[in-house]
Amino acid sequence: MELSNTVKLAQKLVRIESVTPNDNGCQELVKDIIKPLGFTCYTVEENGVTNLLALHGHGAPFTLFLGHTDVVPTGDKNTWEHDPYCGDIYEYDGIPYLYGRGSADMKGGDAAMICAMCNYVEQHQNHRGTIALLLTSNEEGDAVGGTPFMVEYMKERNMIPDYCIIGECSSDEVFGDSIKNGRRGDLNASIYIHGLQGHVAMGECAKNAVFEASRFIQGMIENPVDNGTPFFPPTSFQVSNIKAGTGADNVIPGDCYLRCNFRWNDLETPEKIEQHVRAVAKTLNIDCDMEFREEGKPFLTKDGALIDALYHAIKDVTGREPTLGTSGGTSDGRFVRPLGTQTVEFGPVAKMIHKVDERVGVDELDKLTTIYEKALHELMD
Repeated sequence: MELSNTVKLAQKLVRIESVTPNDNGCQELVKDIIKPLGFTCYTVEENGVTNLLALHGHGAPFTLFLGHTDVVPTGDKNTWEHDPYCGDIYEYDGIPYLYGRGSADMKGGDAAMICAMCNYVEQHQNHRGTIALLLTSNEEGDAVGGTPFMVEYMKERNMIPDYCIIGECSSDEVFGDSIKNGRRGDLNASIYIHGLQGHVAMGECAKNAVFEASRFIQGMIENPVDNGTPFFPPTSFQVSNIKAGTGADNVIPGDCYLRCNFRWNDLETPEKIEQHVRAVAKTLNIDCDMEFREEGKPFLTKDGALIDALYHAIKDVTGREPTLGTSGGTSDGRFVRPLGTQTVEFGPVAKMIHKVDERVGVDELDKLTTIYEKALHELMD
């Protein structure tokens, strides 16, 4: 099959093993494509992270495309049907997909953003306003030295975007069914639950910390933090890791460690969530210690020219009328929105991100490029 420039670029990016925070040459590849079109490129390295800021034109309106070139590790490569960095096209249920780590999250989206920018600039060398691209190599990690650093870099130089489009996977069931106009905040907690170690045959002389942990987990499930808001679902509670025991079969564990995550909405603050969690533990008489760490705040763009432009483009290309949503993971949009920038995410279907045999539909990438181009026309012309 004849592949578009978008898919060919996505293939090249997927074939580069760029596990966070190692860009490993992805951004240099992008620079080689966009510099001949007159983009001014800045490579900014900070704390082992590589960032690329590229700009074309000047003044307002200022439209920024935001993405990342880093990917999560593959895990055991033997569990993949195809090599995780093959970047090849295979059919699944009769539909051609680009396979490989990062194909969906988010090198496919990167390729679509870049090709849309290039197509627009080739047609409108003297366009009004500014079109820009920001790529980081530390979105999948802790973001230190990445987008938050670059937001400060841009603020110091008075580079404040009016609009920010993030090419992350936003579609839920079918391509084009959802624009993410916000995301929940991210809060992690380490909870150390204490019991009393003892012999498994003498449970009456011990207190099993795992049993105590199960009571706590059930208490959290039965007492949710909130019931959601008009724009956000309820604040979620998940246990991501659990550790207990000495390794021996005949010892009741005296301590149990839980790593918990909360994705929180605009009703909450980390302080309020912590108060809620401690209250649940106290009510259940759970002996424990807790440590909380905020990883990101929620952000929301309720309406505006950006949402209108994407809505019109999506409907024109796919025939669908996308809904606005805030479900799913967080993104680097949380760092850009506080600038006053209208910030949204729109990209492929999200079902395969971070999974074995990650893949993205070839047709989705081509339509995504067209949608971005149409949105640019509405925002910039």
